[in-house]
Amino acid sequence: MKKNTLQQTAKIIENQHLDFERFFMTHYKALFGLGYRLCGDKELTKDLLQSFFLELWESRFQSQNIQYLEAYLKKSFHRKIIKVLQKNKNIKEGLENREQLLNTPSYEQLLINFQTQEIQNKRLQKAINSLPDQQRETLSLRFKEGLDYEEIAKSTGKSQQTIYNQIHSAIRKLRKSLLFIF
Repeated sequence: MKKNTLQQTAKIIENQHLDFERFFMTHYKALFGLGYRLCGDKELTKDLLQSFFLELWESRFQSQNIQYLEAYLKKSFHRKIIKVLQKNKNIKEGLENREQLLNTPSYEQLLINFQTQEIQNKRLQKAINSLPDQQRETLSLRFKEGLDYEEIAKSTGKSQQTIYNQIHSAIRKLRKSLLFIF
């Protein structure tokens, strides 16, 4: 009696496998198309479909009265994809936030940067003040006022070449005097 029952159970399970394989093949293309449209990744869609069908096989539609099977499958798979995409989005955002936090300087580093910049600004100002008046004036017109060489030449009554030479000479002197500062 036991041997016969085991054979019957094996036959039922085998039939269920064959039925489920037919079920899988019938609905695979439609669900794959839906998944690919939603996530745009073939491999992810295949993985999600495998997982989805495995969950269906394990539950075997337990305690569900499904009237419209295709609509049920599409809606269930749609929810699964959205859930995974949302989870991946949260993971990605979490990693980006973590990376941003790691790249954010500490208060001490900000204070050091501020103090260093203050020292550099003072040294730069001192170096600018050591320039001859004409060079200091043309530098100011060029970089503080934002005038071009032609406008500076018109406002000072000097040639454009003279203005160019003064600015070039001033920058060269500043570089030389600030070589070890920056």
